[in-house]
Amino acid sequence: MIMKTLNRPFRVSEAAVRGVAIQVFLLSLTAIITKSQIPVIILIIDFAVRVILIPRFSLLALVSRKWIAPLAGFRRRQIVFKPKRFAAAIGLTMSIAALLLSINNLPLFYTITLSTLALFSSLEAFFKFCAGCKIFGLLMLLGLVKEDECPDCVYTNGGGI
Repeated sequence: MIMKTLNRPFRVSEAAVRGVAIQVFLLSLTAIITKSQIPVIILIIDFAVRVILIPRFSLLALVSRKWIAPLAGFRRRQIVFKPKRFAAAIGLTMSIAALLLSINNLPLFYTITLSTLALFSSLEAFFKFCAGCKIFGLLMLLGLVKEDECPDCVYTNGGGI
């Protein structure tokens, strides 16, 4: 029964993803402004849940599905999960880097790292542009990721993500 619960979805709600991106943007800005590690730790935990487990167990995804996505009126289209998981892994890496930079008292690099995370999450949230998904598509184009991983990403005659 647990194995069935931990199966990763093939598709996820684009509306929920964009709602999560809004929260990542706000948490990143909060961490930059307050210089607090708490929002960064929240980001690390939530990204880890979405990368290692499944998005259904993510607190940010829950808040997004229940409140943010409906209030924002985002389109409820289903999109492929694997590129979003790849993007979340990049976010996890950046969040861990930000925490380590903060611990090692490197505020400029901490701010740059979180500003980059805020920029890319805002692109996803407000313009439906996922840089991690674009990288995933390019990795497919280079043959480093199998094309069956994401049928929406396949570059056919210049198409794809």
